[in-house]
Amino acid sequence: MNRNLKAEIIKKYGSQFEFAHAIGWHESIISRVIRGHHVLDDAAKQKWADALGAGVKELFGGNDNGS
Repeated sequence: MNRNLKAEIIKKYGSQFEFAHAIGWHESIISRVIRGHHVLDDAAKQKWADALGAGVKELFGGNDNGS
């Protein structure tokens, strides 16, 4: 589980539902990513990071492109 990602979503949007609405994705995908059952491509990672005002590395670990 990506607890850091979940914490940032809750901190900025209050719920996964509100975050999903803000970025135009379905809430089930947000949940699957947080739980590690769905991997985002680099462009999606950047979109999420931008929406959360955070860096890809901060949210997803790895190097600067989120790998």
